[in-house]
Formats: sequence, C-alpha cells, structure tokens
Amino acid sequence: MPKLKFIFGVHNHQPVGNFDFVFQEAYQKAYLPFLEMAARYPWFRFTIHNSGCLWEWLEANHPEYLDKVKVLVKSGQVELMGGGFYEPVLPAIPEDDRRGQLEMMSGYLKDRFGETPAGAWVAERVWEPCLASTLAGAGIKYTVLDDYHFKCAGKQEKDLGGYYLTDDQGQTLSVFPISQKLRYLIPFHDVDEVMAYLRELYDANNKALAILADDGEKFGIWPGTYDHVYTKGWLERFLEKLSQNLDWIELSTFSEALKETSPLGRIYLPTGSYAEMGQWVLEPESEVIYRELADRLKNDGSYQRYSPFVRGGIWRNYLVKYPESNNIYRKMLHISGKAAGSGDDIKRELYRGQCNCAYWHGIFGGLYLPHLREALYRHLIRAENLANKERPPEYPTVERKDFDGDGHQEILLSNDKMNLYLSPEQGGTIFEWDLKEKEINLFDTLARRPENYHRQIADIGHGDQGQGKSIHETLTAKEQGLEKLLHYDRFRRVGSVDHLFVEGTTLEEFIACAHKETDQTLGSKWEAGTSQEGELIKVELAKISGDLQISKTISLGADGSFGVHYRWTNNGKAGLDIWPGVEFNFGLLSSGPGRHCSSPDPLITERLDQPASDNAISRLTVHDQHRKMEIVLSLSRPADLWRFPVETVSQSESGLERNYQCSCFLWHAKLRLEPGEGYNLNFEVGYKGV
Repeated sequence: MPKLKFIFGVHNHQPVGNFDFVFQEAYQKAYLPFLEMAARYPWFRFTIHNSGCLWEWLEANHPEYLDKVKVLVKSGQVELMGGGFYEPVLPAIPEDDRRGQLEMMSGYLKDRFGETPAGAWVAERVWEPCLASTLAGAGIKYTVLDDYHFKCAGKQEKDLGGYYLTDDQGQTLSVFPISQKLRYLIPFHDVDEVMAYLRELYDANNKALAILADDGEKFGIWPGTYDHVYTKGWLERFLEKLSQNLDWIELSTFSEALKETSPLGRIYLPTGSYAEMGQWVLEPESEVIYRELADRLKNDGSYQRYSPFVRGGIWRNYLVKYPESNNIYRKMLHISGKAAGSGDDIKRELYRGQCNCAYWHGIFGGLYLPHLREALYRHLIRAENLANKERPPEYPTVERKDFDGDGHQEILLSNDKMNLYLSPEQGGTIFEWDLKEKEINLFDTLARRPENYHRQIADIGHGDQGQGKSIHETLTAKEQGLEKLLHYDRFRRVGSVDHLFVEGTTLEEFIACAHKETDQTLGSKWEAGTSQEGELIKVELAKISGDLQISKTISLGADGSFGVHYRWTNNGKAGLDIWPGVEFNFGLLSSGPGRHCSSPDPLITERLDQPASDNAISRLTVHDQHRKMEIVLSLSRPADLWRFPVETVSQSESGLERNYQCSCFLWHAKLRLEPGEGYNLNFEVGYKGV
C-alpha cells in the first residue's frame, strides 16, 4: 500500500554583514545540533538550503560542518537545494544578475559537494511569474512556495497533495506547495498533534505529499526554541515518533518526488509571497484595515474559507514604504549597470549588495538594523570602485538621471574620492555621500516612521518570551519606556536639510518633530543648475519663500570635501525676521562608546548619545574610532547647534527594540534682514582617516 511521502526541508540563512557572534550562536544552537540529531536517524531524509552568505561563513569558521553535510549528501540522506547565492529577492534584481546568482550557487554546490542542485529556494518566497523562465533557464527543475500562493490561484486544500507545473516563455518549472499548517505546527506544537495531522493527510489520500520547508533558525535560535527543541527534547521525540510510523510514512526529497510522482496539473501563480509578507508591506493605516477584515472573518469562523482572497501588498512596495530601501535598491541597479560585462570579483561584490534582508522589514529587524544597511553599501561601493578601475571614468563627473524612479532627475556628482547625490525635487538635499576609500555612505540613515505595531506598545509585556511559541505569536518589549521614542520625521534624515523655525521653537520640540516652521515647502522642489570649473563642480539651487530668497551652492572639489554655501536674501520692502536651520545627519552605526564630537568652541558635552544645545559653534569634528575616521564641519561664521541621536522603535524576532539610526546636527541662527539685505553662511564638510 502506498505511503505518505513526507518531504522535510530547512532553509538556513544569515544576512551579509551580520555580526559574527550572531552567526556563531545560530550555528551552535540551530544549524549544528539539528544536523547532528538528524544524522542519528539515517532513514530521516531531508533537504537543506543554506544561503551562500552562510556557506561562506561556515567554510571559514566551521569547515567540519561542510564535511558532515558532504557525508550525508553522499549517503543520500540529504538533498541540497540551490538558489540565489547571496539570497536576493530574485524578481527585483536584473535578469543577468538573477542568472549569475543562481549559477554561482549551483557551481559552488557542485564543486564543494559533488552535487548540482535540481531545486532553488526563492528568497522570502517572493514570486513573480517571470521567475519560471529565469529558474528553468539556469538549469533549475523545481522550486518550493507557500500553499498560500496556490490558494490565491484558486486551489483548495484538497488540491495540494503534490506539485504542479508552471511555465514562462515556453520554459517549464515544477512548483511544490509548502504546507502552512505544518509550518505552524513544527516545532511549536506537541509531537502527537503533528503526527495526527500527518495521519489525517494519509487517510485522506495515501498518495499525497506532505511538504514542509521553513526556516532552520526556528530549530534553536528563535526565542525559547533551543530549550524547547533540544533541552526538552521536541526534535528527538518527533524523530522517534516518525520512526515508529514508517509503515505508513516515507521520508522523501523533492527530487525523488519529481521522479516517482506525476504533476497534478498546470498552474500560474500570482505575484506574491507568504501571507504575512503581504500584511507587513502595507502602510500602517492600510494594515489596520487589513487586520480589521481578517479579525472579522476569524470571529465569524469564515477566515479559513476566504483568507486566500484577503490579500495585502507585494514585496516591491517596501521600496515605496521606505525611501531608504529604495535608495539602496536604486544604488544596486546603478552599480549593476556599471558592472555589466565585468569580472567575477566585481559581480561577487554586487551580488553581496543584493542580499535581501536590509531591503525590507517585517518581524525581523531588517532595514532597521544599520549594520546590515552599511554592509550593502560597502559591497556596492566596492563593486563600483572595482568597476571604475576596470574602466576609469574621466573625473569629475556630473550625471543627471532619475536615480530613484520618482519621475524627476537627481544630480550625481563624483570624483576619485567620493560620490555626492543630490535631489532638487526633495528640498535640494544631499541624500548620499559615499566615501570611496572607506566604502561608506555617511548619509546611510533611517527616518522615524509609524509602524502598525507601535499602536500596541502600551499594552504589551516586557521581556516575556513564551517557550516554544512561534515568533508570529509573540510581541514583547526588550525595554520599558519605548513609547517615549515614538516620534515621526517629516523628511528623510540626510544632508543639507533646510528649516525656517517659528519663534519659541525648542530643541525638545525639534527632537519630537512637534515644532512648527514658517514654510512647509522647503522639502519640495528647488530650481537647480550645474556648472564646472576645472575639477570643481557646482550645483546651484534656489527657493523662493514669500519675500525670502534662499540659495545654496553645493560644490565638490578634488580635496575630499564638499561645500554648501548658503545665502538668505530679503527681496521684500519691509524688514524680515527669520530663523533658518541647516541639518546634517550622519550614520555612525552607534552613538555610544567610540563615537564622540569635539570643537575648539565650548560644547555642553562631547557625547553623542544624548541631546545637546551648544552656542556659537564654528567648527565641529565627529570622531568615529570604530571606522577610524573623522568628519569635520567648518562654518564661515559661528552658529548655534542642536544635536541628538535619532533612534527608532522596531520589531525583531526577540521583541520590540530601540535602534540608533543616525546623529543629527542642526546649525541655526536668528536673523533680521532689512530690505535687499542678504546673509551668507558657508559649510565645508570633509573627512579624514585616523
């Protein structure tokens, strides 16, 4: 009599740029103990997908793990799955890069383990129909997606006991549905409950496939799971229970299922990901409506029936929800164009800059973690540096292009030391400052924005992690008082951000974005023109605010610095009282130890982890000992200075947490301008290594 074929897959991944101790903890608590426990049961056949980021770390730090995997591959107990090497969201990157990433992984697995993968993991299961031809064209036979994808295409639970065929441009791919029920049962529910569900599948159709493929981190690294899975023995009990039921259960692999079973038919899956992703990508107001509808259906018992048609957004909308994500993404596309036809070293750096984790945010920190964003910029700038060595440009360069895809042209300045990207449409701000030698974007920051889960902060517990619960079931705070940090910015935290304050504005109001300004249009379009004098490039920007004319000239020279030269002019017939402010935000990764500021003028404090209001500051040096550099700001005349650390509150797998995003420095001065009178203030901004 046929047995139920149970396909068990684990997906293991750590992002490019993650801390070494995080890799190490995940290895010791999840990847290694799972592998060693599974190896004790040779009949327990399973599939492993490790991202290339993780394979590289394992090879450098625990080569013995690769040797263990190779033994299991040779014995037939383990099937290896391929995918994009550095875990990109495949449909979001250029087609040539998709193929390159897939082929890099397939080549690596062939060289290291002697096996060319038949399948490919799709990062975050972000699917678009064009991926069928991409994957098939790279030699891939199958992929695995959530059963939710199939239900959104009209399939019912009873239709998901096997795989389907899909195609694009005449190229065919097999697609397996991952059971959401099994994802939520394993390893969080009692073993007997898991076995009862498997038996239910068998009794309904003993020729069916039961398919699980999910994050390996939930077997030891998610909060409370190491104790639950290993110390208290969930995994061992599960494997023992399976061994007692091998008369009706057979552990199989995806490749074996392709050989031994026939497809259930053809299918065309809609663009999407797992259901939770569609919810997280929504703007907070829309997420509230989404949750209201879902809760209404749950309360009347009809959610299961209608849930495939209660859909949120798609992954690409993170690029709208978070402009900083879009900035990294557009930088990646910009560099991908430069890297076309380049050597492997350039492409590897580009591919590292495509790792998906810091491009979005859901239940993990993702975009909110500055060290992950920094890593993407580091690899993208390095790829650009290598491409420029291969095909040297004639510096300095000025390029006008719609860099961010908003329908307006940005201005990209570059020389051999830095890139300076300007947006006339968004307040004439400088939104990227790349130090080529340091491979750092100093304007890699993140604005404070509302998240739907911010509404729940006052009602949640502090530091209480349920044992053996899915991270989807818990919401806790890692510290008290996070609600005091819930302030929301009006604009991106970048460079040369302009303000006109009303009388009485305080630092505290400015920190909380509760202040008022006399002109709310300074963050919109400025007129812009460019000029060049030898190696000096100038961008001249102008804005009219009533009787006040504001002009600023941003210049990039050859000495590793840039200038922002301001003039406020009263074009009216009466005297004018104004309070202009000029803001710069620098991403320093932390405001704590190893970062401070100094000045020849008196400072309230040199610390960067607390607000400060200083008087008459004409020169400030920001010290970053960890990155061995200093940022130096020199003013043509003294101005008062407000400064504070910009901190966000974001969700992570271990609870809500504060994260430093950047340090804000705002120079301001109260001015009285008579008719026809102007006031100049020049900034010179540079850096040096130490």
